[in-house]
Amino acid sequence: MPISTSDDSSKLEFLKSIAPESSEAEVEHKIIVPLLQWLGYESGDWRSQVSFGNSKLDFLIYPEEFKLHCPPFLVIEVKAPDKPINQHGWQINRYMRKVGAMLGLLTNGSSFQLLCRYQDQRRHQDQIVVIANYSASELVENFRLFHNLLCRATCLKVCNVILNNQQRINQKFLIRVAEAFGNQSMLSLFEEQPELSSQSLQKESNLIQRRNKSMIITVFNNKGGVGKTTLTINLAASLARLGKRVLLIDIDAQANLSTGLGIDPLNDVELARKKDITHLLIDPRVKLEDVIYSKRWSHNDLQLDVIPSHIRLSRMENDLTQMVDSDRVLAKKLKNHSYDFVFIDPPPSFGKVNRISLMASNGILVPTQLSSYPIRALEYVLAQAQEVGNYKDDPLPILGVAISMYDQRSNSFNLSMLEKLKDILEKTDGGSQVNIFPEETWIPRLNIVSQCPEKGYPIQEAEFDDHLSSQEREAAQKAMERYDRLASHLIGSIQ
Repeated sequence: MPISTSDDSSKLEFLKSIAPESSEAEVEHKIIVPLLQWLGYESGDWRSQVSFGNSKLDFLIYPEEFKLHCPPFLVIEVKAPDKPINQHGWQINRYMRKVGAMLGLLTNGSSFQLLCRYQDQRRHQDQIVVIANYSASELVENFRLFHNLLCRATCLKVCNVILNNQQRINQKFLIRVAEAFGNQSMLSLFEEQPELSSQSLQKESNLIQRRNKSMIITVFNNKGGVGKTTLTINLAASLARLGKRVLLIDIDAQANLSTGLGIDPLNDVELARKKDITHLLIDPRVKLEDVIYSKRWSHNDLQLDVIPSHIRLSRMENDLTQMVDSDRVLAKKLKNHSYDFVFIDPPPSFGKVNRISLMASNGILVPTQLSSYPIRALEYVLAQAQEVGNYKDDPLPILGVAISMYDQRSNSFNLSMLEKLKDILEKTDGGSQVNIFPEETWIPRLNIVSQCPEKGYPIQEAEFDDHLSSQEREAAQKAMERYDRLASHLIGSIQ
């Protein structure tokens, strides 16, 4: 029999029944089963240890009467109390997408994370978002909201709505099919209708607004090896996951950004007789859309548009120098773009292509490590930004300094380097106006961060790489959270 619910939060006393040394099985038996009963579910409403490929779902919740008609209402993933749940989001995300569950609960018995799956209509893909994080005591304080969302009564209402909608859709479809085959003119039902003129005008207005709000950003540090290209790729992917349209431009002859996104300059560009950044810069007839490659990863429908580079760019310095107004060639080609963010990845030097990149940009994002040489290079970046800014119609601000490849084990060293970084900024002309992104956005030094570009995908895709161990996926989840925070801070800094 299910446990009845009242306003008395003492019904949740079972939340105190585990200790830090308890096992995962104890959390399942002492926390999850009583929790499901408290939510009104009966034993036939859930299944435990459900086989799923090579894995097992801990709890899958859907009432018996809807099993054949609706997706599961709730997936619960359980961890032992000594495991922090924020490193296991990839796992429950994967389960929710695969089984189509609407809600997810990730818990180690002392922390509770609620997740929701929704369909992003604009991008036609499933998104998993965290809607609440509770400690055991916070769950007790918010027990009414928690209960109202996850209880059996809500589950039944949602399933009924889904079933009724399915029946209405089926009925309407069958009627339309019957009408179509009874009257051939009705087959036009399946043809795409032209847009109304007012809709076209609205689309054009939205495009103009997008252009006004868009940002072209050069990601630059004169010191190589600071994780610049990796940060560019993963930051762009985080922004794309937030619904932003993102274009990446590889203007480095080494083409690390291109290969880091799975584009081989030889096989995918040269031998395929396709165009790259060199054609865009040199040939006035080549337009932006002629050199864009759309990279899509099917698991989470992540898409990034890319302009790849090629080794031939290294010998084109003289050609570019001899062109009329060559510094503004990329700026002109980007004049009518339709992206929210354009990221340009130049080489770590002060050459011609760097000047072209900066002249096309609205701002500079500076990645650095907390170590002496990369920090020392910042004053040269600031000086270059000021020099180029003098030739531009609009300012060229430093949007912020992003910390990458930082060692979490060296707290005292990190603090000393952070003070050195602040000191250099204070002493450099214009540096006092530059913000260092907060510690919650710092990207830790993790093997998985460097492994993903070698495999040709952003770290957001690591969740779906079956060749990775669970520990590697957990590390990827940790890094991905930092990139997501960095993306949010970047958006906030330019609004």
